[in-house]
Amino acid sequence: MSQTMVTEQNQGLKVKVKNITIGSILEGVVISKKKGELFVDLSPFGTGRLYGIFFKECEDLAKKVNVGDKVGVKVVGLNDGYGNLEIVLQDTFQINRWQKILEYQRNKTVLELEIKEANRGGWIIELEGIQGFIPVSQLSPEYYPRVSNNDKEAILEHLKKFVGQKIKCVVWLADPQKNKLVLSEKLTKAEIYQKVLESLQVGQILDVKVVGISSFGVFVRFHTNPDMDGLIHIMEIPPELANDLQKNFPLGKILKAKIIQIKQDRVNFSLKDLRPDPWLMVKEFYREGSQVQGLVKEKNNIFGVAEISVGEYGSIQGYVFEGVEKLEVNKSYNFLIETLNPKEKHLVLKPIDA
Repeated sequence: MSQTMVTEQNQGLKVKVKNITIGSILEGVVISKKKGELFVDLSPFGTGRLYGIFFKECEDLAKKVNVGDKVGVKVVGLNDGYGNLEIVLQDTFQINRWQKILEYQRNKTVLELEIKEANRGGWIIELEGIQGFIPVSQLSPEYYPRVSNNDKEAILEHLKKFVGQKIKCVVWLADPQKNKLVLSEKLTKAEIYQKVLESLQVGQILDVKVVGISSFGVFVRFHTNPDMDGLIHIMEIPPELANDLQKNFPLGKILKAKIIQIKQDRVNFSLKDLRPDPWLMVKEFYREGSQVQGLVKEKNNIFGVAEISVGEYGSIQGYVFEGVEKLEVNKSYNFLIETLNPKEKHLVLKPIDA
């Protein structure tokens, strides 16, 4: 059962939850202690009762607490039959450790942790005495195991090389109820990645380096410091090259590739049409105020659409709002460029001789 957890640290330990569920971690004050039974004030959520088999599970902790002591508890039942929450005692030191971890997550604190072990899925680390995991999916290209055919043994050997080293990471997922801690190395570079991606445009031609081969395409590095990789899907590779990726795309080979998609932190390339997008080149030919010949492609009562040539790079289309009634479809006219915004792919033309 899911819940939203909010942590605060004011005076001592405070872990508050919205919507109490089984597994919720709370703090309360012991108000009654009997043989085999303990009652804890969990205001404003009610009273918690420790009894039966749950008392046996944490009997050692229960013996150490007295009426008036603050304790951490975990909810294991929502009603004991008398309106009390069923609880077990939690080590307050353990709760404090999770509280720190949740604070790291909320503040997006960049941590530097030692890689303790490696398995085929990623790295095992330790934070505040809690074991955590950095999955392969949360590794940047600098560390990602880019191996041929997704060979599991090769992946493991690659990851083992970093055991004992320290790595910067942030808390990605922290769930005290399930004792689950997942971190991300990739997210420490998110802001830098975003700046690089914002500088790119679909249709742009880049020099890229082959860094990996898979059954569905070629992985290429398009940026260094930090390393950033993209994919040339096999459908975007000419057939004469796609028939043997290993032979035609050796590691380290430099290629020219065209950006065809930028989605979140993923960049996809193509080798099929390496002409730059004409929108990227249009300012080498025209400026606002330039006169240009255009072919009217369509029109209605409100606006028309005209196409202008961008040399060997192709053509682009723009809107015509003035004098539309005098224009004829499939006929060429001289236009004045009123608005030209390549980044937004926005062009407005005004007829001169219509």
